[in-house]
Amino acid sequence: MAIQLGDLVMNINKFTGGLDNHARTRNEPSKAPVSPEPQTQAKDSAGFTDQVKLSASSKSIQQIEAEVRSLPDVDDSTVERIRNQIESGEYKIDYQKLAGKMLDFEERLN
Repeated sequence: MAIQLGDLVMNINKFTGGLDNHARTRNEPSKAPVSPEPQTQAKDSAGFTDQVKLSASSKSIQQIEAEVRSLPDVDDSTVERIRNQIESGEYKIDYQKLAGKMLDFEERLN
């Protein structure tokens, strides 16, 4: 079974030992989780529980995706103005500002 979150795909049938040392096996009966992490649970007919725990980076990605979805749509007139400036050679790039924005973005991901 695979779960897809945006571009992130996780195969939950194949856990490696280094990911979560506290993960329960399928043969253990379900108990209430003790961790404060957000989880999704589903019980099957035998009383076993499947869990999905999101990592901190996954939570950050979801937060960024939510912020992007809340941004306004593309302003076609601005895009056209910039396209014309680039084609005519009038568009000037502020490399210091661009580098700063890239560093801010990198910092938000971590």
